[in-house]
Amino acid sequence: MQITRENYAQYANMIQQMLGNKKNTSDPLAQCDYGNFALRFKPVDITFKKPNWDNIMTKRDKPAMSEEEFGEAIKELARKEFATGKRDDAAYRKLCMQHGETVSPDRKAIYESSMRKTGGKMNAACMFWDDSGNKTLSYHPVTGNWKAISTDKEFARARQFTSIYNDELARLQKEYGENARGNVSYQQIQSDLSAETKAVSEKGIGNTVDYMV
Repeated sequence: MQITRENYAQYANMIQQMLGNKKNTSDPLAQCDYGNFALRFKPVDITFKKPNWDNIMTKRDKPAMSEEEFGEAIKELARKEFATGKRDDAAYRKLCMQHGETVSPDRKAIYESSMRKTGGKMNAACMFWDDSGNKTLSYHPVTGNWKAISTDKEFARARQFTSIYNDELARLQKEYGENARGNVSYQQIQSDLSAETKAVSEKGIGNTVDYMV
């Protein structure tokens, strides 16, 4: 069940019933109103885990790599997965996160700014907004999970990542055949790619010569 502004109260009540407790308005959890912008700086005494910024997309001091390096890293990931025939979810998530963070808002700074205004306590909305009023980060007070709320730029960046990844998989399938996934070694893919690159490079040398008199 995904928590939203509309179902938060119902969800909180359900959890209270599961725990055998009656609704108590003095309970800090009962004072929360998930996603209520007006409560973004109202502190509540709920226990919460601080966000692990290693697992949450946020603006970094500098990108993990250049655009050219990102493009090649995404293709390399596709090649390795094509060779093994298995999805490397951890590697995919990490690279996708690094790639997306080049356009991410500074969620860490937004969180820290809010914490200063609430004296280090969770706000009653359990959500964090930037200075323009855009949702950026939310905290689930029952499960203790943090969620980065993706921006349009991040969605577009994710589509770019997927496009590069899928295009490389399609190229490999076209080159090696429909049933080659998981049956061709990564070393073979690298060797063939190197040979193709060398052939293209050699073919391009001396094909055209311009003279000026």
